[in-house]
Amino acid sequence: MKFSFKKLFHENIKWNIVFLVLVIFTVFFIPVFSVTLEKILYDLSFTLIFFLGYITSNRRHPVFLPLSICALILIWISAVFKMPVLFIFSISMNILFFMMVTWSLIKHLIDSRAVTIKLLFDAIIIYLLIGLIFAMIVSLIDRFDPGAFRYPVAAGSAPVFHLNDFIYFTFTTLSTTGYGDIIPLKPYTRSLSIMIAITGQMYIAIIISMLVGKYAASAREDRKDE
Repeated sequence: MKFSFKKLFHENIKWNIVFLVLVIFTVFFIPVFSVTLEKILYDLSFTLIFFLGYITSNRRHPVFLPLSICALILIWISAVFKMPVLFIFSISMNILFFMMVTWSLIKHLIDSRAVTIKLLFDAIIIYLLIGLIFAMIVSLIDRFDPGAFRYPVAAGSAPVFHLNDFIYFTFTTLSTTGYGDIIPLKPYTRSLSIMIAITGQMYIAIIISMLVGKYAASAREDRKDE
């Protein structure tokens, strides 16, 4: 059977490409900027993620739009007023919205019959969103329990942590790299770290087998139609 690029590109994937580029920029490139600029870029990127998540996901759910609007408002209010309570509510809403977007993309992945470029992009976006969700969970834990993790700190300096530190920890754990520079100290954070590591491995194993199965099934159907 000949591989058909035309078939792979039959869907309109422009928003998925933008979504993927934005999530990649958020995870890999924002941490290289200065701390002040980094915070602004995270707020902007999360705002765009809400917008693109709404566009590319299942918008028929009645709470999807109100939740995205509330999360967006809380992000900018907490950024302006810098109140701890607003930060907690903002991160909590972000986690909930990201989870809804991720679940919507997973559901689309499961329901799709053929392997398309859009589906491959969705699979990558899901993996990166899972890492961001865990990073925000870790940031909440650090806010409530600063002694839950041990971070490398320069001599004579106070420990100040930012979202890029939590993103770094969750993705090194998600991929089971585990450099050991950030260490969970409490039993519940160790359990969370195990959950992150297992989630990363199970996701890759399940998604790859699912995509291979869908492609094989689509190839069999094409052969029958010939």
